[in-house]
Amino acid sequence: MAQGDILEMENYILALAYAPGKTGRPGEPLSGKTVLQKLLFHLRKSLEGSSGKEEMPHFYGPFDEQAEVVAEQLEASGYMRVDDRVIELTPRGMEEAKDIWNSELTQREREVVSRLKAFFSDLSVDEILAVTYAKYPESAQNSLVREELKRRGLSIALGLVKRGQVSMELGAKIAGLPLREFMTELSRHQVAVIERESV
Repeated sequence: MAQGDILEMENYILALAYAPGKTGRPGEPLSGKTVLQKLLFHLRKSLEGSSGKEEMPHFYGPFDEQAEVVAEQLEASGYMRVDDRVIELTPRGMEEAKDIWNSELTQREREVVSRLKAFFSDLSVDEILAVTYAKYPESAQNSLVREELKRRGLSIALGLVKRGQVSMELGAKIAGLPLREFMTELSRHQVAVIERESV
């Protein structure tokens, strides 16, 4: 990975850790390594033309080995605390991330990072994986949980639509149903549709 790509990855990881989440407060922790990987994947997909290594299908969907290494380096340098359940900035990391947020990211990058973090912070890991697999089915080919999520797809989709987290169209993909059938299920379960733009 080129030096510029590593710097971009560092900036994005620190920006994701710094961006406001559902509380609206900067520096809200991320829910672990799996969530960070999926956030980076969706961030790259949203910022077309973003450089960097392609993610590979992995046990839990898209995975970028270099992102894992960069996150570990940020932890070793004292900027973040990283484990499977939480990733949070240290006081030193908060200062660095704030500087990157204000001077290194474009307005569009800040908007996309904020939108993704706020969206993901309201979802469980299973819901994040279900959304990712529905939007990018190729990312699920080696997933250990794909079949389990497929079995629970309707239930996950109904919950997401009920909370206004995903559109009916994306809900139908998560449920693995044609839109008309999914709309019937929404009606049968008395789920009111609140349309909201999802990732």
